Amino acid sequence: MHLDVHVLQQLGYVALAILQDSIFVLSLYQSVMSLFGFWKRRKPPLREPATRFAVVVAAHNEAQVISDVLDSLAGQAYPRELFDVYVVADNCTDETADVARRHGAIVYERTDSVLTGKGHAIGWLLARIKSLGTPYDMMAMFDADNLVSTNFLREVDRYAQAGHRAIQGYLDMKNPGDTWVSLSYAIGYWYTNRFWDLARSNVGLASMLGGTGSCIAMSLVDEIGWNPYSITEDLEFTIKCVLHGIHPTWARDARVYDEKPLAIRASWNQRMRWMRGHFALGFLYAGSLIKRLVTHFDLASLDMLVYLSQPVWMVFSYFLMIANVVIHFAHTAVPVWASAGIAAPWVWVALFALQWFSPPMLVAALLLEKVKPKYWWGVFVFAIYGLTWVPLDVIAFFTRNDQTWLHTVHKPATTSTGHL
Repeated sequence: MHLDVHVLQQLGYVALAILQDSIFVLSLYQSVMSLFGFWKRRKPPLREPATRFAVVVAAHNEAQVISDVLDSLAGQAYPRELFDVYVVADNCTDETADVARRHGAIVYERTDSVLTGKGHAIGWLLARIKSLGTPYDMMAMFDADNLVSTNFLREVDRYAQAGHRAIQGYLDMKNPGDTWVSLSYAIGYWYTNRFWDLARSNVGLASMLGGTGSCIAMSLVDEIGWNPYSITEDLEFTIKCVLHGIHPTWARDARVYDEKPLAIRASWNQRMRWMRGHFALGFLYAGSLIKRLVTHFDLASLDMLVYLSQPVWMVFSYFLMIANVVIHFAHTAVPVWASAGIAAPWVWVALFALQWFSPPMLVAALLLEKVKPKYWWGVFVFAIYGLTWVPLDVIAFFTRNDQTWLHTVHKPATTSTGHL
């Protein structure tokens, strides 16, 4: 059967309009959610310290930096009898284990050339901690390159005593001013802390566990299990929490300072791992999240679905913007009725800019988070950094089954700790 070319064009425009409207709705959803980040909800009351922590650090060849995080943990303003620091020296070929022991950590050395990566190392360490029989209430996870605020455990304790079983600390940067790449990371962190984690914490949805500064009740680990299938174990455990009706909360004054790459190539490799894990988890858990949304009307499941789909629809918006420009300017012979319902090119350009750059919200985040003015120029380079996500997301989508863990080389701490 021969279909008229105009009918095919019309069907194509209808499909384009539906996809366009779907992206508009998702963009509107995130914009509305961000508004809940403009205030801070009252914290739970501060009580006498009671939570017993197993503090765990996974390290692979981190002899140069691990002393910094261990020293900051040793200096916690929290009763020393209520926390122990454990390090898993994972497939190390340097002096990581020896340095960790000298700085007071309980060290376990692991060698496994098959199950590599942080998620498997943490699971292996947890099994050994549980075999000791020490009755820990929570585990707190950190990376070997971190610095931890002295009040971290004290702040998390207030949320734990209020009944929260999964708590994420404030992820900040220890090297924002090193290069434009590390500053772009910092801008992104300050934005998401305010308009993602705080916003969702304020309305009772699930904040994202960030892999470092994440505190999880041992009873919750027993219920859910620590058996990561992906190279992004933090996102995977967040999804599992939501599927079990647990909404991780956000402890805004418990800060952990993370180090980020200085060069675009190292950044590309790190973010490629993140996004491969992101896409793999989307395919793995989308069905379960939809089922929970339908059966329990759990809005946290919907919010998680939006988060998992975000890289896909943002890439679609990029290609739709190009298609829209072509339709309006390259094909002047296309009848007006055929493109009815499709937004003008300037609308798509504006939407793309707001998605990948979002100057008003970035500026708002910097103001609300009281970021030092010397870092404000990062708003401009963040636009360039944001564009690098487009090809990265496309490649990660098609290579999502590659779960190779790429190690990021770190350096000793500097005196700079974020925007404080």
